[in-house]
Amino acid sequence: MKKLFLAAILLVFSVIFAEETVFVQLKDETRKFLKSDFEDCGISHFYKIKRSSFYAVHTENRDNSLNCLEKSALVKKAVPDRKMNIEYKSNDPFFANQWHLLNTGQRGIEGNDAKVAAAWEYLESLGIAPGKGVKIGIIDDAFDLHHPDMKGKYLKGLDLVDGDDYPYADENEPHGTCVTGVIAAVKDNELGVAGACPECKIVPVRSGDMLGEGENMANAFNFVLDQGVQIISNSWGPTDNGGGEDMPEVIKEIVKYAREKERGGLGVVIFFAAGNGNEDISAEATFDGYAANEDVIAVGALNAYGQRSNYSDFGRDLDIMAPSSDIDGDYVWNPFAFDMIKDGIWTIDARSWYGYSQSDYTGTFGGTSSASPLAAAVAGLLISAYPELSRDELYEIITTTADKVSPVDADYDENGFSEKYGYGRINALAALQLLCERHECKGGLPEIEEETYEPEDLEMGSDIDEFPDDSMLPVKTTGKGCSVTVF
Repeated sequence: MKKLFLAAILLVFSVIFAEETVFVQLKDETRKFLKSDFEDCGISHFYKIKRSSFYAVHTENRDNSLNCLEKSALVKKAVPDRKMNIEYKSNDPFFANQWHLLNTGQRGIEGNDAKVAAAWEYLESLGIAPGKGVKIGIIDDAFDLHHPDMKGKYLKGLDLVDGDDYPYADENEPHGTCVTGVIAAVKDNELGVAGACPECKIVPVRSGDMLGEGENMANAFNFVLDQGVQIISNSWGPTDNGGGEDMPEVIKEIVKYAREKERGGLGVVIFFAAGNGNEDISAEATFDGYAANEDVIAVGALNAYGQRSNYSDFGRDLDIMAPSSDIDGDYVWNPFAFDMIKDGIWTIDARSWYGYSQSDYTGTFGGTSSASPLAAAVAGLLISAYPELSRDELYEIITTTADKVSPVDADYDENGFSEKYGYGRINALAALQLLCERHECKGGLPEIEEETYEPEDLEMGSDIDEFPDDSMLPVKTTGKGCSVTVF
């Protein structure tokens, strides 16, 4: 039955991609949308968007249908779906050391990290596997589903590009693989790197450049919510320095529903990367309606010195910071200008020519693209410790316990908030300690026993199997609570 249901979803996707869409909201929300009520509007077909009051109405002539629908006495609102130019939030850092988990001074200043390694020890002292039973939804370009350092981590996903359940990376789609490694790369397997939430599982949705359309966004969010995720992390948003862009109303309704209704009313935690344009996400001219939405948590980036990364967006809607890369102050963003990037985050890479480094791992990932999944991973640790944790209490805990870094530059107000730093740098250990002072932390989420994509060897030719330079040679680092080998 599940396979038939998935096949039906994919069939819908394959049909809707060929037509244009209008989002329609009826004045009477108890009334059903009937094609017979709009016979002159040129409607091909329609369906109700889950977790929303809108219908997706398909037509071959959107302008004519929109004009017709707007004149109907039954319609409260008719809005054309349009494609937004999206940008995946990455500055792609450049060195092989996971200082963001435990900074012993290998980069920047000792202690400037997210206290993740200490959080692992704390959970393990309570007999809790860090992240056990937690699902995190990732909507991104694509994924190396068979990466050896993600064994058992990718649950069955969705490919919006090809219309199937195999969201595998194609050429020039390395971003999503790196994001998921930051969260969930296998720990203590004597291979590669460790994710910040090492027992978390990933529900992947491959979006490619199709995510810019509101209907595809809705389908992506609804898919991961249907899989029972507790957390969603989004390392994408409107193009930096591209002007103001609001979140479509249908997506606003879905994320609001997720916050208020999902998980039996506890709410799903949704993170968005703040962006890499060094601009104000709250100002009208540069408004980012995704990161600034009140139902999501906007994550900025700071470097290994505890200072805001030069590119990281800011504003009154910024919520929290997490460790990530930095760049030279006069640097113009380019994801492959490796020599300009500092304080990078080490993670898995899409292998062969599909990745950044043409290897199994990369030292060239970062930006708020890495900050958002790191914050999501910390949320995964908290929910694994106390599964009844609500979205709103989780938000209160991570903002209350955040480190007030760079106080002179930040200029925190009486509530501990800064437009440059939000409530400060996320602190996984302090957040867990406060949570477990309030509640009895004993875990309890069951092991996730669902089908996953299994590792596969990938043969690489001699012309593509070398690191770009000596900075990416293997480094082995052993730290408190974690031992990893970085290749």
